[in-house]
Formats: sequence, structure tokens, C-alpha cells
Amino acid sequence: MSAVESEVWFRSDDARIYGTLCRPESSDRSPAAVLVHGFGSFRDELTGFVELAERLAGNGISSLRMDMRGCGRSGTRGLMHPIWDWVNDVCQAVSFLETSASVIPDRIAVVGMSMGGGVVCTAAAVDARLRVVVALAPVADGEWWFRHLWTTSRGEEGWQMFREKVAADRRSRAHGKRPVSLPVLDAMAYAPEDRAAFLEMTEKYPAFLRRIRLSAVDSAMRVRAVPLAPLIAPRPLLIVHSRADTSVPVQQAEALYAAAGDPRLLVLLDDSPHCFWIGNESRRVQEETVNWLKKYL
Repeated sequence: MSAVESEVWFRSDDARIYGTLCRPESSDRSPAAVLVHGFGSFRDELTGFVELAERLAGNGISSLRMDMRGCGRSGTRGLMHPIWDWVNDVCQAVSFLETSASVIPDRIAVVGMSMGGGVVCTAAAVDARLRVVVALAPVADGEWWFRHLWTTSRGEEGWQMFREKVAADRRSRAHGKRPVSLPVLDAMAYAPEDRAAFLEMTEKYPAFLRRIRLSAVDSAMRVRAVPLAPLIAPRPLLIVHSRADTSVPVQQAEALYAAAGDPRLLVLLDDSPHCFWIGNESRRVQEETVNWLKKYL
């Protein structure tokens, strides 16, 4: 089954959210999935979401992959707030799809990668219109994630200093002062080898953010998907993670799974980086996602 793509946009609060609607060539209405990228990424997730969209269309499922607010073409670049702006973007994407002549309005799922994984679980907890949830290498606890990144490369003292910097910026913004921005490399405390890999990726994919505001980190650190996970059931939840993930430890996925209700499935990979799309398990991740959506959507 061939796919048909079109560029679309919708409003979320005062921002325009830009995306790509991919649907089966058939004129019949179809179920649909909202695809949510990771922190500082963009709608295509390198090429992972492009390939996933094609697979979904081939199985009779439409998809909307979008630049989340503050990323790609949506909103102000670098001003991204996973809690709550991105959650609202997901809910507005559902409202947009409900009005599409090509979508069955009560059969809409959501798929999130990395930070997007935590966001989609949060969105599903507060919006029952999302009928099926897939969290890929999810950041289930934002502060836990940043603490892991910082303590791994800079130690506990470095983490506490950065945490205070985020708090100081929060207090400053409360008094109307200019928000602080910084390179993504510094916000994520990348080790030298990871910094080189990130710079190479931003050269290849210019849509990746290179600078963000500290408020983006402040917002990301507030992601708490684990206590909200029980609210997803009885809607189906698939979690896919890698035991070899050095960016987002597998314990985040295990905690999310343990808190969620049935039906749920945790798929653990043995040899994949955090970014599935550059590893040797990309095809399997896409197949697991498509099969879950076909089964429940």
C-alpha cells in the first residue's frame, strides 16, 4: 500500500505547530498515530519516523509527525517546554486529526521517542482520546535523567552546580529578567566523544537544536510519567528500551512498566544505542510498534 504525504499545521496555544501527515493511498478513513520526537530533535527523528510512517501507511494507519513546540519550524527555536507545552501540542494534534476527512476520529494512538516517550505517557494520562500508547526509550523521570547525565560525566558537584543554575534562572524569570540560553552540549553535559557525535549529527541534520533556554531544562526536569502511568490503563501501553542505553538507563522503562496497568508490554533490546534509528535494532523497533498498533488500534 502506497503512502501519501502532505504538509500541515495547527494551533497549540499561540503557536503554529508544523508537521507531516502521512496516510495510506486508499480513500477510506483510517486509524492514525501521533509521532512525538525527543528533546531538541525534529519531526523526522533523523529518518526513524519517516520510515515508521511509511510502515504504518503500508498497514493502513495514518500518522502525523510534527515539530514539537520550540523545535524545527514550530514556535520559537530553543524555547521548548515538554511540561506542559508539548503535552498540549499532543492533545491539539488529536483535535486536528479528529477533523481530518481521512482519519477515524475515535481511533487515534500516540508514539513517543525518548523525551517524547515521557510526554506521550503524560498526555495519555490526561486525554482519554489517545487509545493506544507506545513509549520508545522513554524519559519517564526528567530530573532522574538529567542527574544521570551530569553525575556520569561531571560528578555530583557538577550536577548540584547545574541544578542551582537552573533554579537561579527560574527565579530570575519570575522577576521578568532575560532568560538564559546555552548550547545543548553544555545543558546535556556530554562527554568529549558524545560531543563530537552530537556536532556531527547537527551538521547532517540542521533541524536539530544547538542552543536552548534553561527554561527548557527546567521543564524537562518536571516530567514525571511514572506516577501517571496507572491512569493510562485499560488502554494498551507498549514500552521498548535497550539494556545498552547509556543516555536513558533502562531502569526508567522498568519503573514505568511496573507502575502501569494491563494491557502492557515491555520489550527489552540487548544491543541498541539510545537512538534506535542509528543502531541495528531499528527495524525491530518499528515492527514492534506497527504490530502493537495493528493489534489494538
